Amino acid sequence: MAYVKRARIAGVLGDHVNTDVIYPARYLVLFEPEEVKRHLFEDIDPALAPRLAGAGVLGGEDFGCGSAREQGLTALQYAGTELVVCKSFSRAFYRNGVNNGVPLFIADCPQPLEEIGGVGDELEADFETGLLTNRTTGRAFACTPTQEFVIRVLQAGGIFPYYNQNKKELS
Repeated sequence: MAYVKRARIAGVLGDHVNTDVIYPARYLVLFEPEEVKRHLFEDIDPALAPRLAGAGVLGGEDFGCGSAREQGLTALQYAGTELVVCKSFSRAFYRNGVNNGVPLFIADCPQPLEEIGGVGDELEADFETGLLTNRTTGRAFACTPTQEFVIRVLQAGGIFPYYNQNKKELS
């Protein structure tokens, strides 16, 4: 059941990054992936979205607070984000992320964010064991392992693919 994700960190964000900052509400009328991903994190770092392809984000406490809408997660997917590592996520954002197959890793270790990593560092998150490793610095951080069911949903690519793969067992 191993589920390990690795990504170079394109941006380090602080605490309480809300959904309106992740994807501003004024763009909710947009649906084309190229248009949507351009506005990701626009109000805090307009240069961040293009750097997210194949990369990741490191954030603080309560990432995704605010509304429960999913456009921020969709924008992260459209941008090609490989991994989002934060000290904690809002409950709705985390659940929506799992449902959509976005790898959100909870870095609930006691070390402060700046000790975990910075822009350009390569992080490796082992969801099963909870081990977060900064492959650039060689430091490892013990975090809480992700629940087995959540890992299975992420491995499937989200809740709908998971259901389609397991509907006989779930009936």
